[in-house]
Amino acid sequence: MKKTLLMLFAAFCAAQTMFALTIEEGKYYTIKANSDKSTAFMADIMAADNRIVGLGIDMPSSYWQFVPSGNTDCYYIKNKKTGRYIQGYPASNERKVTMGDEPVEYCVKTFDGIGGRFYFAVTSYTPHDFSEGTIGLNLHAESYEDGCYVQSYEAVATGNGRSQWTLSEVTKDIKVYTIANNTDLTQYVKDNGSDNIAVGSLDNASLWQFEETSSGRFYVKNVKTGRYAQACDAAGGKPVTMGETPVAYAVVEKAAGVYGLTSADHGNKAFNSDECIGWNWHSENHIVQTFKAKYNDNKKSFWKFTELEPQSITAAGYATYCATEDVVVLGAQAYKGSIAGSYVSLTEVNDVPNGSAVVLKGDLFATIAKEATSDMTDNDLVASTGITADGSQYCLAEKSKGVGFYLVKLGVTIPAGKAYLTVPFSIKEFYGFDDDDATSMNEELRVKNEESETAIFNLVGQRVLKMQKGINIVNRKKILK
Repeated sequence: MKKTLLMLFAAFCAAQTMFALTIEEGKYYTIKANSDKSTAFMADIMAADNRIVGLGIDMPSSYWQFVPSGNTDCYYIKNKKTGRYIQGYPASNERKVTMGDEPVEYCVKTFDGIGGRFYFAVTSYTPHDFSEGTIGLNLHAESYEDGCYVQSYEAVATGNGRSQWTLSEVTKDIKVYTIANNTDLTQYVKDNGSDNIAVGSLDNASLWQFEETSSGRFYVKNVKTGRYAQACDAAGGKPVTMGETPVAYAVVEKAAGVYGLTSADHGNKAFNSDECIGWNWHSENHIVQTFKAKYNDNKKSFWKFTELEPQSITAAGYATYCATEDVVVLGAQAYKGSIAGSYVSLTEVNDVPNGSAVVLKGDLFATIAKEATSDMTDNDLVASTGITADGSQYCLAEKSKGVGFYLVKLGVTIPAGKAYLTVPFSIKEFYGFDDDDATSMNEELRVKNEESETAIFNLVGQRVLKMQKGINIVNRKKILK
């Protein structure tokens, strides 16, 4: 259900660090520098001077395809995001390596005894076999520094570690994370809707994405709210807030899966002195604040990232989900459903018990195993086991009238894992999500039937044939008789 990052955004789907990886045609790989100071992935961010930058975390701009040239161990190296190729370089040290539209042949080889690390050298110069005199690709500076880019430098096999690169296969483009404080892994960063970034227990506001900026930095975005972490003040003790405007951040790995975060415009982004001001956990106010962020001196200023498996919700923004274990849903709201007259009332739940079915609202979600406490006794949503519809089942769908629960035709199979409703009376469909709480039920969505506009209900949602003494619900309005 979840997996802890060994390296932020480094998609290790197999043990590839101790044994040589075999480059396969058609697949994409990240190319990470063998730097002992910070994570740095080769990336094409369409920089003004076309340089290849070193990113602290990987994104589609750091995904590369190796196109065979026809010669042994030789490839054209193509960027997934831009479609451009790594270009050649002068046969001298410390020259920026750039991107361009023309394929350029590179020799890419690994050698026994160096943990599957690869060397890269353009074949237009001799030698390019990583013997004495070979000039190849080398990392200049570190990912948290503005001058981090790929340059030419001596690339002799088993020498110069900064000319060695680790390849890892990319298995997915969309990546989502929880961020927990490194001193207490039960304290998660989340956007609970207030101005300040909150820290506390895990809930659906605890899922984050990192969007790449044109400068090779990252916007820190909450999946549920769509809001961004705002600028980190250069002075200590200031709350870090959320807002609608993307703000560039430096995200720097200081240990396996442990990161510091600070505004990209801060002078010190290395997290190696008291001059670096970054995110810190204010344990009394339960918020993210600014504070001195020197690694090993202040553990509250460092954060553990856990990657979760992302799942997309339909373009309409609604989907059903069936839990196969106790989970909390992150990034989207989860609702149980109950039939009330000719309405389906959807009430938000904090978690989903094993075997329960819910409706999700949002764009993207992930789940994480956690003991569930939500009361689902009044939940009418049923998890399908692959049943054949008998004419009484309704499934969530988007049709011309909108998103709603529509009657499944007799004999149609409802796929396993899909949720449905069984309605004991004849209605063609429930459609039109509505946030109105006219039934006095707290903050619930309602899916109404076309016939319900003229129907009469009491305060508990039961349909009645005529107006009763007291408060009635007619056309979604409260009427006193």
